[in-house]
Amino acid sequence: MEKCLNRVKAGDVKKAVVLAAGFGTRLRPLTLVRPKPLLPVWGVPMLERILRMLESWGVEEIAVNAHWQASQVRQFVASRKGRAKVTVSEEPEILGTGGVLNPLRYFLGDGPFWLVNGDVVAEGLDPQPIVDAFERSGGFAACWLSDTQGPRTVEADPEGRICNWKSDVPGDAGTFTYCGCALLSRTVLDYVEPSGFSTIVQAYDRAMMEDAKFVVGVTEDHAFWGDAGTLESYLEIHNALDPDRFEENPNVLFEGVKLVESADLGGCVVTGGLVGGAFERAALVGLDQIDAPRLAALADALGWPRADVACGFLGARGSDRSFWRFVYGDERAIAIEYDDAKRPENARYASHARLLAEAGVPVPRVLADVPAQKALALEDIDGDSLEDRANRRGADLVKLYTPVVKALRTLHEKGTELALAQDAVLEPSFGPELYAWERDLFENFCVKERFGYDGLPKDVRAELEAVAAELQRQRPVLVHRDFQSSNVLYRSDAQERGPSLENFAFIDFQGMRLGAAAYDLASLLYDPYVPLDEKARASLVRLYPVEKLAFGAVQRLVQALGAFGRLASVGQPQFGRHVAPALQNLLAAADEADLDALGGFAEDLIAKEDIRLGHFHHHHDEDEEG
Repeated sequence: MEKCLNRVKAGDVKKAVVLAAGFGTRLRPLTLVRPKPLLPVWGVPMLERILRMLESWGVEEIAVNAHWQASQVRQFVASRKGRAKVTVSEEPEILGTGGVLNPLRYFLGDGPFWLVNGDVVAEGLDPQPIVDAFERSGGFAACWLSDTQGPRTVEADPEGRICNWKSDVPGDAGTFTYCGCALLSRTVLDYVEPSGFSTIVQAYDRAMMEDAKFVVGVTEDHAFWGDAGTLESYLEIHNALDPDRFEENPNVLFEGVKLVESADLGGCVVTGGLVGGAFERAALVGLDQIDAPRLAALADALGWPRADVACGFLGARGSDRSFWRFVYGDERAIAIEYDDAKRPENARYASHARLLAEAGVPVPRVLADVPAQKALALEDIDGDSLEDRANRRGADLVKLYTPVVKALRTLHEKGTELALAQDAVLEPSFGPELYAWERDLFENFCVKERFGYDGLPKDVRAELEAVAAELQRQRPVLVHRDFQSSNVLYRSDAQERGPSLENFAFIDFQGMRLGAAAYDLASLLYDPYVPLDEKARASLVRLYPVEKLAFGAVQRLVQALGAFGRLASVGQPQFGRHVAPALQNLLAAADEADLDALGGFAEDLIAKEDIRLGHFHHHHDEDEEG
């Protein structure tokens, strides 16, 4: 990308728009405390760094847009002192990187203006090469690119003209990353959607397609660029700007954070609270810094001062629950916010946990229950799972699974006795409707959607209906319903002791109901997540010889395959990798149950899945070569 003779000086550009409205979702919970542009890098907010850079270029008027945590952006702008006049353009509904310009048309005037992301860090950037590129674009638009960092999804020709903003071969030669800084002419506004949400890239594409106008990109090898989109990248920016200081303390601790003697932090960002214990690559925020009345009610129920509680967001689940880790000095808890409108079983977790604990089943202790707030605090079991341990090289699976199988037997025997005696409120029992629902899930999302069949073959359907009828005839017991290896967790303070009832706990039992014991045991012993061989399975079955285990395995695997297919089809492709082992287990269970039609059908599905995987690898290899 060659430079040309300067015709416009960088200092001639007097106006800029800084983008500061985004939600910062990937940086939560930090962005629940502050909008991402106001997160500090070595004590200076990223937005302030951008404003100082623009002022140093001679910019005199700057408009900052705001949406998420807009009041904080307004307060920050009102309190800062700088050479430029800075105003805030608040968006009641977020407008996007292109739509932001519509309410600012009056502000922009006739000359070129800078459009800069407020949540990046740029150091040592010379604006003049971008101005030169702007001239080469015919006075239309230019931007800063990197050919070494970031996702590199932008394609440009040898003259620097950007011809594709969404490359099919990101990272290949000739691809770049947009660094969040552009110089635009007012002409760009002619291609911006006149209202609503839109992106600036949509305007660029429209200009290119309709009038052959191109954005010209320029790289600057000596300049530093960092995009604080994730916790990792936010920390890496600190490391890149001051490696010696970061090596001495590889954490970002906001003012007011209190650490107790046991605190052992590595690569963490903490904004508040009293923190002890070991954490790596974690983001913790002060409970009193976020708007979370349900979490505050839990802290009160625990007797922990709100100002001293730090919270780490563990994620939301499809089961209408959100999980947080509470930290109060050396004490911890798992805080759960739940909705019970669509999933009434969520409100039963605490009562189920107490019932199972009374029966001698290993479950997390209930530390606080605030049903009025739909909030619950449980013992923090932050060790690894049975799935993790079972998949380690050299794991003794029989030894590992033995206490788990024994504990499951306790659930079925003692748990059932207590549940019936206490008239516990459970989910609807396994019966024809639920078995049919699981069968339909398999047919719709696995047989039809994944493999392209019109439906279940008649002989296969007949065998599956017979399986359900057989399970229905068995004496019902209290079943977990989702008893797989990932739902058995080990306590972190028992990592070095052998497996025992005291070391682990069952989780996700809120869907408990009456059903066949074979369903639960088969969920564990035919689990697609862990490859148990026939010898290990036979040894474990002797510990708990349930009736018609293979039938339970068939029913459970049918449900699991349907669930994997559904999840893979709605944007969670990682579940697709479990389909092949689940089919292999289904074939084994069908053979053990003498279900010939199902066994043959399973073989056909295995062959089709092999073809799917083969096609995937073939295309992947072609992409690599391209």
